[in-house]
Amino acid sequence: MPRFGTLIQLLVLATAADVAPRNVALAQADSPHEIGRTTERELKIVLTSSFGSLMISRGEPEKVLVLESSPASVSDVNVDYAIRNRIGYLDIALGEGSRDNEGRKGSFKISRFEGGKWHLKVSDAVPISFDVQLGVGRGDFDLSGLQVKDFNLSTGASDVTLSFDEPNRSTIDDINIESGVSKFDGRNLCNANFKRFRFQGGVGAYTLDFGGPLNSEVDVDLEVGFGVMTMYLPPSIGARVIYEKNWVSTLDCPNDFEENGDTEFVSENYYSASGKMNIRLDSGMGTVRIRRH
Repeated sequence: MPRFGTLIQLLVLATAADVAPRNVALAQADSPHEIGRTTERELKIVLTSSFGSLMISRGEPEKVLVLESSPASVSDVNVDYAIRNRIGYLDIALGEGSRDNEGRKGSFKISRFEGGKWHLKVSDAVPISFDVQLGVGRGDFDLSGLQVKDFNLSTGASDVTLSFDEPNRSTIDDINIESGVSKFDGRNLCNANFKRFRFQGGVGAYTLDFGGPLNSEVDVDLEVGFGVMTMYLPPSIGARVIYEKNWVSTLDCPNDFEENGDTEFVSENYYSASGKMNIRLDSGMGTVRIRRH
């Protein structure tokens, strides 16, 4: 039987005409699986993980993707990559039940690859749009130092951390997060440089730390079904919260917030602050706590 790495190289050579002007480069089987960067000026990544532990972080500028795995369970991997109009389209499916890409141009499949714990390192040299679906497992998305253009995340029964410990080098129009029966921890979210932040939580415990500089006016839409959400806002941020009271949910605001009518809570520095946050809150049977830090 030929070596696995040789098979992948043959697949890449067969699709060279569709990935002009150079081939997609992949490493040998005994190394991390890689896709080298060529003429891409932007990346669009669609990632689906059925189960297991998934990490995303900053990689080398000249590599679109480095995919590593720690042996933990038997699973399948499907990767489909193509470049059209200098935009790289990367489609990755991890875990049992991954769709079958065999026979499609620009694709390869790793069957019965020892998976369970996946680490994806992506290039910081071009803007990236993420569309991630995580089923059962854990997700650690460290997007520090990347150029994130869009970010959409949907999770099932999972434990997820999203962090921007360094300022985003691009601007995000919308961050959309749907979290099911899960735990979610967002860290230094203002470093994401977003215009609008949407979070929908089902059942679970959610922490949203909006650390980082904010020098504009942004919108934050939050929906909590049955759970506890804690928001951390730097003292420099002016905040206005729109919230309709009901007897099954609770909103706990800091001392510098004043109630303005029946549905509005406004911080003392809202009108003078250079960074403003308009928060629309919908809480079913949940508890929302806003804290300064």
